[in-house]
Amino acid sequence: MESRGFEFEMVNVDLHPEAADTLRSQGFRQLPVVVAGETSWSGFRPDMINRLRPDAIAASA
Repeated sequence: MESRGFEFEMVNVDLHPEAADTLRSQGFRQLPVVVAGETSWSGFRPDMINRLRPDAIAASA
């Protein structure tokens, strides 16, 4: 995310166990979890990160 110029907030679930509980209750079972607006996924997903680029969004519209 950083290398692509996205601003983001990182939450360390070791320091915030309530965040881990929330993610589990939402069905996530692996890290990292990315939440971008109405889109979310878990695991390292460069394909999903690429879909967040403004030019990719415009191309798919």
